[in-house]
Amino acid sequence: MIPPPLPADEPRRLHALHRLSLLDTPPEERFDRIVRMASRMFGVPIALVTLVDRSRQWFKARVGLAASATSRDDSFCGHAILTPDTFVVPDALEDPRFTDNPLVTGDPLIRFYAGHPLHTPDGSRVGTLCLIDRKSRDFTEEERELLADMAHWVELELNALTVQEARTALAQQERFFELSVDMLCIAGVDGTFRQLGRAWCRTLGYSEAALRATSLLELVHAEDRAATRAWLERGARGEPLPPFEHRCQGRDGSCHWLQWNAAVNPEEGILYGVARDITEQKRLEDERREVERMKSEFVSTVSHELRTPLTSIRGSLGLLEGGVLGELPAQAQDMVRIARTNTERLIRLINDILDLEKMEAGQLDFQLEPMELGPLLAAAVEAHHGYAQQYGVAVETVVEAPEARALVDGDRFLQVLANLLSNALKFSPPGERVTLRLERVDTRLRVSVQDRGPGIPEAFHPRLFQKFAQADGSDSRRKGGTGLGLSIARGLVERMGGSLDFVTAENAGTTFRMELPEWRSVPSPRPTKETP
Repeated sequence: MIPPPLPADEPRRLHALHRLSLLDTPPEERFDRIVRMASRMFGVPIALVTLVDRSRQWFKARVGLAASATSRDDSFCGHAILTPDTFVVPDALEDPRFTDNPLVTGDPLIRFYAGHPLHTPDGSRVGTLCLIDRKSRDFTEEERELLADMAHWVELELNALTVQEARTALAQQERFFELSVDMLCIAGVDGTFRQLGRAWCRTLGYSEAALRATSLLELVHAEDRAATRAWLERGARGEPLPPFEHRCQGRDGSCHWLQWNAAVNPEEGILYGVARDITEQKRLEDERREVERMKSEFVSTVSHELRTPLTSIRGSLGLLEGGVLGELPAQAQDMVRIARTNTERLIRLINDILDLEKMEAGQLDFQLEPMELGPLLAAAVEAHHGYAQQYGVAVETVVEAPEARALVDGDRFLQVLANLLSNALKFSPPGERVTLRLERVDTRLRVSVQDRGPGIPEAFHPRLFQKFAQADGSDSRRKGGTGLGLSIARGLVERMGGSLDFVTAENAGTTFRMELPEWRSVPSPRPTKETP
C-alpha cells in the first residue's frame, strides 16, 4: 500500500476546508440527494461526498457505507485530490498503490473507485464526490464527464454557505464603516479613497462622493503634504507604516489633526487605515505646555526675586545675632534667632523648588566622576555636627567598605546625604543616635541612614517620595520641612545611576538606603614586547 502524499498547497487547502465549517456537522438533504442519485445513476452500491481532513477522510453524505470516517493514509480520496481531473481505479487488486489496502482486503472490499475533486472558490481541492463498487469495472469518458458535472453540483452546495457568509461579512463591514467613530478607509497608496467610513464626512464636512473624488493629499495641510506623501510612498514600497500625524482641511476651512494607524498590501497597492481626529487633544496639549512654560517662568522669576533679598536678610540677621552691633537684650536675641531660622527655611524652600524645576526640565548640571565615598560621608557628618547638637542626637559613622568608589557628583551626593541626615536628626528622640553606614551588597555600594525614631506611618508609605509630601500636613506639625527633599533626593540618586528606598517599623525607626554601582578602574593593558 502507498499512502497518498500531501499536496503542495496543504496548509492553504486545510484552511479553505475549515472555512467551510462543514466537518462533523449533521447530515443534510441537499448533499444526501446527490449521493442517492449518483448511486442509482452509475449503478454502484456506495457513493460518498468526502472531505479530506488533516489525518482522516470524513463523509458529509454517504450511501451504502456505515462508517462516517476512515484514515487518510488508507484513503483513495487522498490520491484523488492530487489531480484536477477524475481519478479512476478500475481494479484495486491490480494497482500496487491499493492491493494490500485494508479497505480493499477488508470491509468495504473496494475493487473499483472513481472520484472527482471538489473545489472551494480559491481553487483548493478539499474532497471528492466518489463512487465505489465491490467488483472491477471500466469507466467511460461519458461517465467521467457526468461525474464531473455532479461534482460541480456538490461544489455549488459546498460554497453556498461561503457565499452567504461573504454577503453577511460585507454587510457587517459596511455597517461598521457607517457606525465607527474612527475614520476608517480603504485607499490606494496614491491616496485615492476606495471606501470610507461615515466619520470622514462628519469630521471634515464633505460628502462621501466629494471625498471619493478627492485625493487624501489634496485634503492635507500644505505644510504637512510632503511628509504625508513620503509616508504613503513608504507603504507603496512595502515597508511597515509607523503611526503618523498630519493636519487636514475641513470643508469650512477648519484645521483637523488626524492620527493614523495603517497597513498596506503592497501587491494590491491598497492601504487599510484608521484615522482619528485628535484636534482637541492637540489643543489641550498646547495649553498644558503653555501653562508649564508660564509656571516655570513664574517659579524661576519669583524664586530669583525672593532669594536675593532673603540672602541679604539672612546675612544681616546673622551679624546681629553674632553681636556685630553689640550684645542684644535676651528677648531681642530670641526674636533675631527666630527671624534668621525662618529666613533660612524660606531659602531652603526656594532652593528646593528651583532644583525640582531644573530636574523636571532636565537642566540640572551633573559632574560625574569616580570618588571615594568614605570621605564624603565624613564631610556630611561634620557639616551636620551643629544640627545634631541642636537636637541632642549623636551621629555615628560605620564604614565597612573603605576606599570604595562610585561614579557620583560630589555636591549632589552630599545634598542627598544632607536631606537624609537632617530628617533622621529631626525625628530622633534626644539622647539617641543616627547611624550612617557604608557597605557592599553584592556588586553595589549601599549608603544607609538609620534613625531610632517613631517610624513612618504605613498609610504614608506610597506617598513618601512624592512632591510636597508630609506625614503630618497640618500647619501645627512639630517638624519643619518643605516636603520636597525626599523627592529631590531620589531624583538625584537615580541621575547618578542608583536607587533610594527605605525600611521602617513603628516605634523602631527608619532606615533610608541609597545604592550605587561600585566603580572599579579598568587596568591598563600590559605593553607587548616587541620582537627585535
